[in-house]
Amino acid sequence: MSLIEALVLGVVQGVTEFLPISSSGHTVLASWAFGWDAPELAFDVAIHLGTVLAVLAYFARDWVRLLTGAVSGGAAALGEGREATPADARRVLALVVLATIPVGLVGLFLRDAVDESVRQPTQVGAFLMCTGVFLALGERLGRRQTDVADLTPLRAAAVGIAQAAAVLPGISRAGASITAGVLGGMKREAAARFAFYLAVPAILGPGVVMIIDLARGEETAASGIGVLIAGGAMSFITGLVAIRALMRILRRGNLWPFAGYCLIVGAAVLIARAAGA
Repeated sequence: MSLIEALVLGVVQGVTEFLPISSSGHTVLASWAFGWDAPELAFDVAIHLGTVLAVLAYFARDWVRLLTGAVSGGAAALGEGREATPADARRVLALVVLATIPVGLVGLFLRDAVDESVRQPTQVGAFLMCTGVFLALGERLGRRQTDVADLTPLRAAAVGIAQAAAVLPGISRAGASITAGVLGGMKREAAARFAFYLAVPAILGPGVVMIIDLARGEETAASGIGVLIAGGAMSFITGLVAIRALMRILRRGNLWPFAGYCLIVGAAVLIARAAGA
């Protein structure tokens, strides 16, 4: 892998991991568009580590307040203009664990079932259109009234199940999680905040598995350390920018632009593939 490939794919991962447009799908499409080979496992580890660090950095204050609120009994601000009680902090952390179970089960039992046959541009285009439709439904049907502290176990589980669907490239993890939250009655920004809480274990879990595979020698690292650092750094920087941008958009705007983007890009990919590209 060249340095240019690492930089481009690092940007693609960082931006699309947190915007509701599918990082896995765009990685496949970028490699297809430029005629590059699929990234090796070591590079996947590097760019996923970058995005984990980005979401941890952006929401560091939330995590510190949640953890200290749950342990010491202090108030925990959830970024919604009000303070939650210690009981709220403990409950939100429990809901994060609950909502992570579906993606953990999918990763454990279906990881090898999602093979290269679905990591193709045609399938990605179709799944991107599914993401677009789901985002549009969320905007059309969502009530957008509640905050993170008001989330119920049933609705948290629904968000977790939606997130698990992102094992399919083209289905956006962020988009599925946010839309499920909005359909469950959450405000857009609150749904995004909870989706980003879930992003930490959802991204970190597969990353740890990748690292174990590398340590066992089941996969080798062909790229140089400079290439891996470049890709990881770009995913971290652009991930921070993407999170900040999305949170600002959702405070004042809506998900329609992302729905339109997914529908247009998905349709364009399917047309291009039908034309023999």
